[in-house]
Amino acid sequence: MKKISLFLALIILAILSVTFLAWANKENILAHFLSRELHVPTSLRLLEIDKQGATLDHFWVGNPPHSQTSTSFAAETTRIDTSLDALFGNPLVIEKIEIDNIFVGIEFYDKQGTKTNWNVILPDEKEETKSSRDYLIKTLILHNLTVEVTKVDGTVKRYPTISEMEFHNITSETGFPIDEIEKAIFNLMMKNLFQSLPINQLFKASPIPLPLPLP
Repeated sequence: MKKISLFLALIILAILSVTFLAWANKENILAHFLSRELHVPTSLRLLEIDKQGATLDHFWVGNPPHSQTSTSFAAETTRIDTSLDALFGNPLVIEKIEIDNIFVGIEFYDKQGTKTNWNVILPDEKEETKSSRDYLIKTLILHNLTVEVTKVDGTVKRYPTISEMEFHNITSETGFPIDEIEKAIFNLMMKNLFQSLPINQLFKASPIPLPLPLP
């Protein structure tokens, strides 16, 4: 799945554009740029840019108007470490992205599960238009990632929070390692399940009979 990595690359390009615009109003300019590209509301409390990169504070991305939920993505702090030379190069090279306290909302618009809010925010044709600029994220660290899924009938399922995940060498070809995140969520769900069930007590209450010895 390349949509999330494309989403991160779009943020980097937007920050690069902001550096050439009005500095005092950089948070609103960045939010306006992303809203125009993603066609959903966005907001940002603080943007700090220095020689080593940029820091985003309380970054929020909304959902399309017809959605049942309001948030598709939110992060308390996002730190992007890179240099101007790396930003202007091709591929665009990011040394490290570290994101804290992340919320990802996935909302299904049909019962078949084929169309979601992220299909609307980042449609496939947008991936093709952005493919002329390759990118490389050398290290991506996620702290406290929570994923919430809303079905078309309004049913909401929030998965256990993943405390930390680290990935390396994410490119425009490999895309975001969504499979690894799905496996981590599944492992946490199974761990919570076994911790909540009195497994030992179940075996004591209903012992499994041993097979009779063969003659």
